[in-house]
Amino acid sequence: MTRKTFSLTVACLSALAAHAEFSYYNGQYEYRPEYYTVPPPGYTSPTPKHTRAYAYSASTYNPDGTITTTTSVQPAPGPAFMDGWAPYFRAGIGPSLFEDTHLTRFGVPANDTVRFHPGVALSAAAGYSFNPYLSADLELGLIGASIDHINFFTFDHAYYYNLPILVNAIGSFPLRDGQIVPYFGGGLGGSIAIFDTDNLTTPAQPTISGTEATVVFAGQIFTGVRFQVKPNIWLGAEYKYFVTGDPTWDYSIKFGMKAPGTHSLLFTFLWKF
Repeated sequence: MTRKTFSLTVACLSALAAHAEFSYYNGQYEYRPEYYTVPPPGYTSPTPKHTRAYAYSASTYNPDGTITTTTSVQPAPGPAFMDGWAPYFRAGIGPSLFEDTHLTRFGVPANDTVRFHPGVALSAAAGYSFNPYLSADLELGLIGASIDHINFFTFDHAYYYNLPILVNAIGSFPLRDGQIVPYFGGGLGGSIAIFDTDNLTTPAQPTISGTEATVVFAGQIFTGVRFQVKPNIWLGAEYKYFVTGDPTWDYSIKFGMKAPGTHSLLFTFLWKF
């Protein structure tokens, strides 16, 4: 190529680049100086789709040749979950199964087997999400069931309840920007253990009736998954294992039993303010 030919080529390409700034590809006009395609008057570049909240700009090409650029913010699909330091309320309800246990005292040391009917578990908690992965809350609840059988004992009715007060720490693993949230956690605290019975007795021993309560240590572990149904509301399912210290109640005689562990499957609700 001669110097004259090279110079002419460069001049032509420079002139073309000075006027041809856009190409049309896949429904969009892009800056590509090697092609000459002018956007039609009033054309606005499409809004990009994002999965995080950040600024974007869009350009409008006006009939008079000027360009108007606007800047806005594209929010993430799950903004409520992605916020830090967000207060929340959660609740759960579902069936609970009590493990078989045994008495520890009925005036004197005892070891009679105790079996329960299926029961119910309720819980409500309020707390804070420190970030998308860690939260803590204070939980109140009720876990109770009727007693099916106590070896060598008779009774008109017998019920066992716990009213736990627990401080929980929860680890979450948000997927799809918080639309699906697997989590696990644990809690420690105390519980009011309540025994309610009528005419509970065994041969050669006194009869006890009435309702008595005592305070015991309590703890739990749980795991579950939540699904986002609105920007600040999640529904889900949770498995919970709950246990307490062994309760003893002061009737006319000392009455106690080995605390049963309980397995609960809860339908859950969470609302972030």
